[in-house]
Amino acid sequence: MSSRLQDLSATLAADVTGLRLDEVPERARTMARLALLDWYAVTMAGAQTDPVPPLTEDARAEATGPRARLIGQRGAMSPALAALVNGTAGHVLDYDDVHNAVPGHVTINIAPAVLALGEDVGASGAEVLTAFIAGFELICKLGRGFESSLFHQGWQGTTLGAIAAAASCARLLRLDQHGTQMAMALAVAQAGGLHGNYGSMAKCLNVGLAAQAGLRAAVWASRGITGRADVLERGKGFVEVYGGRFSMAEALAPPEGGWHLYRNLFKVHASCFLTHAALLAWDELTRRHALGRSDIAEIRVRIEGERHRLVLTDPPRDGLEAKFNLPFCLAMAVHGVDTSDPARFDAATTARADLQATARQVIVEKDPALWFEAAELTLTLTDGRRIAAHADAGKPVGDMEELSRQVENKALGLMALPEAEGQALLARFRGLEDLPRIAQLHPDESLLPLRSPKP
Repeated sequence: MSSRLQDLSATLAADVTGLRLDEVPERARTMARLALLDWYAVTMAGAQTDPVPPLTEDARAEATGPRARLIGQRGAMSPALAALVNGTAGHVLDYDDVHNAVPGHVTINIAPAVLALGEDVGASGAEVLTAFIAGFELICKLGRGFESSLFHQGWQGTTLGAIAAAASCARLLRLDQHGTQMAMALAVAQAGGLHGNYGSMAKCLNVGLAAQAGLRAAVWASRGITGRADVLERGKGFVEVYGGRFSMAEALAPPEGGWHLYRNLFKVHASCFLTHAALLAWDELTRRHALGRSDIAEIRVRIEGERHRLVLTDPPRDGLEAKFNLPFCLAMAVHGVDTSDPARFDAATTARADLQATARQVIVEKDPALWFEAAELTLTLTDGRRIAAHADAGKPVGDMEELSRQVENKALGLMALPEAEGQALLARFRGLEDLPRIAQLHPDESLLPLRSPKP
């Protein structure tokens, strides 16, 4: 592959069109299937959470044809609107998987688009899985190339997500390299999402918009609408305007084990990933010691400072803001509130005076030497002892059987399906490549909540 920035768009497009599923190792396929399952489950769980219901009602009013299923609720609509609704639902709980190459969320940008488009065009499970893997690897290459400059500029990962979704959908539509470049260019025309909206409904909406943008971009490209084939790398193009710097060497460097999928991370807490290391450190301390709030005199957490600014916010006023407040998430854990349960991030929890008081007492120390996925938690106990734990939330689970068990158990809890149907859905995900049509993936619609439109 060329190492010249001027070849960036062509190189990425060639990688997408050239991917063959039989060349993807089984471990990478398993990671991809688990990523899709995790996304599907958090989407089902988030389908009844604002802003998804009003967004669905608006989309139903605009829908032109029921060609792609909504996840976690009854009904279907046009592929682009299904990608918008399902993408938003999949991120509203902030419980979906993450990857440090972006840094941020990967699956959620791509999966809603390829599933909706795949259903519309009658694609097989193998075709959808291949398209998903191609887009997953592409977004990680872009993320590695930017080396966090997008993040530091304040852009959400959805800016890259729209491009990756477009490439994946182009693969589903069997576009050639040039057509894939056109799809990516048309996605750039729609890319966006700012950190400034974190802690609000707009953050998850940005994901739905990215999935919708990528799908539409690929369809437009298939119909002959064009963009600049070199829009990523040309002057005043995506790299220069959005990130300012880009390393082709980093973007094209072989990832550990040969696939970016191997470094994908699955959340165990329903909050921003930047809160996870501290929460994991608390989990470690509670495994070693019997602790309650009355045992603790002081809570001190040491973290990297720059990226953690997103979770060092003003005291939260609602559940969405609580997910992006590290001291409050720690306070929830200290008081025994289950941070793995999305339902606990609600107005009632946020209003608790004891949690707010404990959150105010958390001492945060910033250490630029720490990796952003790590944290050190030190507790001073009322008897004078000090205990501490270090946690790294960025380490993937190496045992694939154990990881599969964890993700599947999380999915079963979130989907809340009858046991038989839940197990059947897991089996369909395990055999995703064998589905003749991706539409066969969905559970019986009668098992899903029935919502009545607002008058």
